[in-house]
Amino acid sequence: MTYIDRPRFSCLLGGVLATASALPRTVPIVHGSPGCGVNLSTCYSQGGYLGVGYCGGQTLPSSNIAEREIIFGGEERLKRQIETTLEVLDGDLYIVATACQTDIIGDDAPSIVAGFQDQGDFVFVEAGGFKGDSYQGYARLMEALFKRYIPAKAPQKKRVNLLGLVPGFDPFFRADLEELKRLLTNLGLEVTAFLTGDEDLSHIQKAGSTELNIVFSPTHGLTLGQSLQEKYDLAFEFQELPIGEKATAAFLTAIAERTQVPKSQLKAVLKKESERYYQYVDRIADVWADGDFQCHAVVVGNATSTGPLTYFLDQEIGWLVDLAYITDQVTEEEEESLRNLFDRRDYAYQPQLHFETSTNAIQTHLLKSQPQFLAGDYLEKLDPLFVLGSTLEAKLAETLGGNLLAVSYPILNRAVLTAGYAGYNGGLRLWEDLTGAQVAKRL
Repeated sequence: MTYIDRPRFSCLLGGVLATASALPRTVPIVHGSPGCGVNLSTCYSQGGYLGVGYCGGQTLPSSNIAEREIIFGGEERLKRQIETTLEVLDGDLYIVATACQTDIIGDDAPSIVAGFQDQGDFVFVEAGGFKGDSYQGYARLMEALFKRYIPAKAPQKKRVNLLGLVPGFDPFFRADLEELKRLLTNLGLEVTAFLTGDEDLSHIQKAGSTELNIVFSPTHGLTLGQSLQEKYDLAFEFQELPIGEKATAAFLTAIAERTQVPKSQLKAVLKKESERYYQYVDRIADVWADGDFQCHAVVVGNATSTGPLTYFLDQEIGWLVDLAYITDQVTEEEEESLRNLFDRRDYAYQPQLHFETSTNAIQTHLLKSQPQFLAGDYLEKLDPLFVLGSTLEAKLAETLGGNLLAVSYPILNRAVLTAGYAGYNGGLRLWEDLTGAQVAKRL
């Protein structure tokens, strides 16, 4: 397997397009090169073969500028492309994004887009790929929606928005949002998740009247939450992505207190969900005990999922997580914040946290920090070992003699359709997937 640094998979435009194509009845239009559609297809295929939906990939409308437009300007080409898109693609919202070339040459794309406002709802996003990564692209598009499409209204009690999970780059985003929305709805809250299949654009337009934006990303999602609070006076709160019974109960309790949900209602929801959860855990405990499925573990993922996955393994199933790696490119300030967040959890067995973007660097670091893997039979190894990471960690798992479950981007060895790991249902799914991988290894 060739080692690849994860940042090469993502750019700001990738996050904009992935998010736009996941919104209901939305048509993204790129002012740039024809390769943008290919990039979107690549992002989504590497996120568990999510597919690009109604309008994306090779059908993504693009001005397809070439050398002539780069020299003399491509504004007229963008105008013709929007006109053609309106003729052949039926959408309720059109998102026009610039690419690297058009950002560099300085086309006045906003003025072109403004000329079509009487023909439909249009949102413009400056999205030159070199200006950030895909997580920042998601945040930039969401902020543009609040600025140009979602009307600001007085906050309504018991209304919340879910933010911070990025389509494709958080491969389980849709199922995770559906589970979180289900649980919060059971508390009596009205929830806008933006990217779930049961919402339409009229529902999304109500997001401006939220009582609380719940942000699940501890890095770029926080910037989005702070921006929406400063510009639109929308309160926000960071919550870690809850996985399993313990984390989800704490999450629901915190949100219930913030939104003043009656304690009796919270207690009823927690009781019902917990009883159901442990009915399934009790049944799967037989195979875990009989098969002796306790493991050492290494977790590799982004800033959103690595901590929650590590905490689940430690608290719910009692594994020993020796090392955890966050693969995002983060600033020194963000790294310090993530370390503090990681260390505040009440682990039974304290894991070591490291920051590496390269798969090769992760393996090199792990082998150096755990020399027993290079010492033959003379030192006790982390055995049995399980790696939770991306498909790129397949070589790492093979080198360490461990199992692998692909749970982070890029995922190329499994399809993601309804799978998700958030909440009670997600925790059960993770139990199931870990057990399935253990059983399959024994055949």
